[in-house]
Order: sequence, then structure tokens, then C-alpha cells
Amino acid sequence: MQCLARIGWLAALVLCTGFVGAQAFAQDFLSATDYVTWNVSVAPEEVASGEAFEAVIEADISEGWKMYALDSPRPSFAVEFTWEEEGLLPAGPMRQSTPVEAHDPWFDATVRYFTGQARFTAPFRIGEDAPAGNRPLNGVVQFMICTEEVCLPPTPAPLEAVVHVIGGGLAVQGSVSGAGAVVGDEGNDSLRSVPDLAGDSAPLVLSPDSATEDDGDAHAGGLWRFILLAIGAGLASLLTPCVFPMIPLTVSWFSRHASKRSESVRMALAFGAAIVLTFTTLGLLAASLLGAAGAHTIAANPWINLFIAGIFAVFAFSLLGMFELTLPGRFVNYFNRQGNERSGYAGTFFMGLTLTLVHFSCTVPFVGGLLALATATGEWVYPVIGMVVFSATFAVPFVAFALFPKALQSLPGAGSWIHRIQVTLGFVELAAALKFLSNADLVMGWGLISRPVAIALAMVIFGLAGFYLLGKIRMPHEPAAQPVGAGRLLFASAFLGISLYMLPGLFGAPLPGIDAWLPPASATQTGSGVFSGRADDEPVWSEDIDAAFEQAQSAGKPVFIDFTGYTCANCRQMETSVFREEPVASLLRNDFVLLRLYTDARDTGPALQQYQIALAGTVALPTYVIADPYSGILLHRHTGIASVSEFAEFLRQGAAFEADAPAAFLPGSS
Repeated sequence: MQCLARIGWLAALVLCTGFVGAQAFAQDFLSATDYVTWNVSVAPEEVASGEAFEAVIEADISEGWKMYALDSPRPSFAVEFTWEEEGLLPAGPMRQSTPVEAHDPWFDATVRYFTGQARFTAPFRIGEDAPAGNRPLNGVVQFMICTEEVCLPPTPAPLEAVVHVIGGGLAVQGSVSGAGAVVGDEGNDSLRSVPDLAGDSAPLVLSPDSATEDDGDAHAGGLWRFILLAIGAGLASLLTPCVFPMIPLTVSWFSRHASKRSESVRMALAFGAAIVLTFTTLGLLAASLLGAAGAHTIAANPWINLFIAGIFAVFAFSLLGMFELTLPGRFVNYFNRQGNERSGYAGTFFMGLTLTLVHFSCTVPFVGGLLALATATGEWVYPVIGMVVFSATFAVPFVAFALFPKALQSLPGAGSWIHRIQVTLGFVELAAALKFLSNADLVMGWGLISRPVAIALAMVIFGLAGFYLLGKIRMPHEPAAQPVGAGRLLFASAFLGISLYMLPGLFGAPLPGIDAWLPPASATQTGSGVFSGRADDEPVWSEDIDAAFEQAQSAGKPVFIDFTGYTCANCRQMETSVFREEPVASLLRNDFVLLRLYTDARDTGPALQQYQIALAGTVALPTYVIADPYSGILLHRHTGIASVSEFAEFLRQGAAFEADAPAAFLPGSS
């Protein structure tokens, strides 16, 4: 009995720690190359070594789509060309056909864009010592397109041509792979010069081969934490008063209705399959409601966060014994009759469905909470994974004891220890409700739950949980207090220890390991004094894109952009556990101009999220970008959580690239 009780407390601990994580990313299934084709030609057709020629790049844009121009201002993503050097020298700035200038609802700003066709000219000069023969002219165009309803992430397309140098002249033939014939200007052939680096132009530059980094490990970490949470929820639901006593009764039913042991095992498997199917159906329903597109927007929606907070609060009060959640009796009785009337595997299957429904009042706090957290990750597949893992964990004991029926004798009887686990989990879910309530408050800007207020409320919740486990608090439905065992004392100490650990946070001290779940100090600063949100040695962050890039140009430093969110727990973890540590803190403070953008802000969030998509090609949080201060192009990117050493290396690479970046192909170079 003590062993199983310890398992129960372990499940509670898994639920406490497993709430950290579940970070995800949204994937786009359409590509901008499906709606824009590119072609390359050269004028003049013959040119001597050392003389100039122009590469003419023409784009055919599908009806209803628009592509942003070379000089479209931030936060829109201006079309960007990069070329391999290979003996080519720049002969002037790039030019483009005249774009449309209008207000863009996606970015809530005046932008410049093309519809239908666009024409760009890149002037080059062949090197004096260029040998005769075939030589490549290779480049890449990075562009973003939008309609009135949707934007597609920036997409690269190759620009390929073969330059044939014959004697004193050359002829060029070539086109982009997959593109059709060269598109004419159709009356839009006026060319204009792109402003120099001080403006919002896209320069003719060479970019590094690895401007972006693989995000697989970061996402995998969040997924595994979420799976751990689902396992903990499944274990905890097994140890509730209405589920645990049913395990031996259900397994005994298999034995009575099976003619031999192998049949009993198969019936147990059918029973487990019914449980998995029922809960997985819930996950599929949640996934279908989310969809792949817009999941992050839903997750950051303040009203969704309020709804999730309400769900956790209701489930918490249910676990604390204030009321019981049940399904309509007629609904449950129907499946019960089906299980009794049918024989063999069909009857066993309906029995599994019936058990799932009958135990709704005990499992719904865990199932509902898990689905709420899955929704909050912004990843549509998480609800399905969560329900598969939860239901498989839930079904394992029924199948395992059918395989080894003698092990049933080792199960302890249901008792007060089950009720204590249930109430303790109620306090945990109440703390989760506070987290999502804080998310909504931050996004809406109400200012009701500042960092000190959140710390104070969390201290009260965990303190009450600790005193409850020590027997100082007793619920109305519980018997008289019993002596405190070693397990209860251990977990009571853990809850009280967490509460005391948070005390310095009331006075502005950082709380490693907990700050990830608290509102960011910078967003809830209450002024000077003990609750100040920024220490004197912390770097200064700008939230103005143009001001940050102007400062970076003056200082000659790259821009470090922190795409973050008020509702992003992993963002808080990076800010408190990595940004404050050396050498990361010194690198951020000395080598970069810092820009922090909240992509889930109520008013500016949608435009900033589109800027993130345009620049980094992802909506995942956190995403960190090192950008060129003049052109605004991406130099390096990192998505997700990293260790101090990994992040320091990422920063060093970004700073080193900026210092060593070739200037040969910048506009105005000669």
C-alpha cells in the first residue's frame, strides 16, 4: 500500500513538473513558389571581359497575390537577392519596376508591392581575368507573398544561368528551374534605383550558407515533456477513488467470462483498445477544431486563455470535493446495456466504453487539463498524442493484471490515501488555472496579475497544499486526521519548500526554475522600488523596430531580435536561466542592439507575427534572430530552448559573421 501511495505522489510530482514545456511550431503546407515563377535573361548579349552587363530577373505573380518590393519598409519582407561571387563584381545598385504603394492590413503599415509582374535588374561586371568558356551565374531570390486573407512564409527560389565567354564577348542563356518563358513588362518597364543602405532597401549581397538552424531538437524536447505530462496524468487518474477499486473487479470479470486464460488476455486487450479509442477520439476532435493553421493564434488568444483557466479552476474545485462532474445517466446506461447484452469481444469493447464514461467524474480533470495544455501549445497534433499516451497509460493496468492475475493480490485496498492524492492534484490544477489567467491578463494589458501578485497567489496555493498534506487542513468529506507518514511528510516539505523559495521573488529577486511560469518582470513593472522589473546591470531592450535598427546602424552592431510572447513559458525560461548567465549576458549587452517583440500582444501582435514569419520563416516561440543592421536580412536564427554554452556560441557566430560579412555586393559598391 505504501509503495502504491508513493507511486501516487510520484504521479502528482510528474504533473507538477510536466507542465513546463509543450512548445511547438506551426507548419505551412503551401509554398510561395507555387504562385510565382522566375526567369533570368542578360543584356547586352555580348560584353568584353571587364565590362558591365545586367541580369534581368522577371517574376510572374499569380492573380490575387502580391509580392513585396525591394524597398518595402519593415515589418514587411522585402524581396531579397543573393548571388555567388565567382568572378562577378557589382556595377551599381539593383533596380526594380515601379511597385504599388498602399496600406497593408497584414502589417498595419504602408508598404510597396507588386501584382501580376515584377522586373528587377542586377548590374554586374565580369572580372578582367575571366577566362573564356562556360561559367555559372547563380543566385537565390527570397520572397514573400500575401493575399487579403493569408500570407505564405518567405521562400527561396534558385536563379540559374550559364555564362559563355567567347573571345571578347559573352552570351547568356538560362532560366529558373521549373519556370516558363520570359515574362514581358506589359507596360510596367520603368526602372527605379533602390535607395542606399540607409534606406529600407534589399541589397545585392552574399548570404551565409547556414543562416537558419535546425529546430528539430528544440521541438522534440517540448514534445517529450508533454508526453511525460500525459503519462503522469494517466497514472494520477488511475489512483482516483472511482477508478482504482475497479481494476480488480474488471480483471475478475475477464476471468469469469473467458473459457481459457488466452481468451481472457484478448478480452483485456479489447477492453484497453476501447479505452484508447474513446480518449483518442477526444484528441482528434480537439485537433480538428484547432487545425494546422491558426493554432498559435488560438493559443495566444486571451479569451481562450480565460476559458482554459476556467476549465482548470472547475476541475480543481471538483478534485477538492466541492462538487462532482458526471455525465447524463441515460447516456451511461445505454453503453452499460450494450456491454451486458453483447457477448465476447463486442461486449468487452462496450464495457471499456462504459468504464470510460462511468469514471468521467474522476478522469475529466486530467483529460480536460491535458487537452487544455495541448491547445495552449499551439500545435494541432498535441491533443492526439496526449490522448493516445494518456489512454494507453490508463489501460495498461487492466491488460497487465489480465496477463498476471496473481499480481492482483498485491494491490492495496482503496482508502484515505487516494483522497489525499486527489485533493493534492486539485491544488496543482488550481496553480495551472492561475498561469492561464495571468496569460490573459498580460495579453489584454489589464495589469491585474503582476509578477508579485502571481508569486503571492502561488505561494498561498502551494502553502495550502503543504499544510493539507501535514494534516493541518481537512476537507469536509475526509475522515479524522491520521498520523503523517514519510511519503506525506516528504511531499509536504516539497510544497512548503516551493512556497518559501518564491518569497524573495516578491522583492524582485529572480526565481530560476519558476520564472518561466510567472509574468515577465519587464511586462509587469510597477515602478521603482522593491518591485522594479529591471536590475541595473540588465541590458536595455527596445520594442521599436525602426529605432533599434537606426541605433544598430549608428553603433555598427547587428540586431538581436527576441521574438517572444506573454503566454510563452519557454521564453521566460530562456530569459531567466540563460540570458542572465555569463557569457551570454555580456555578449548581449556589448555586441548587439537588442529588440524584443511580443507576437501575441493584443494590438501589435498580428503584425509582429507576420514580421517573424517574413524574417525567420516560423511562428514558433521563442525564436531568436540576428539581423544585419543595414539591410535587415537574416544572419543567424535559433528556435527553442538552449543551454548557456549553446546560446553563447550562437551569439558569437552572429557577431563574427557581421564583422566578417563581405561588402563587395552591397548597393553602391564599385
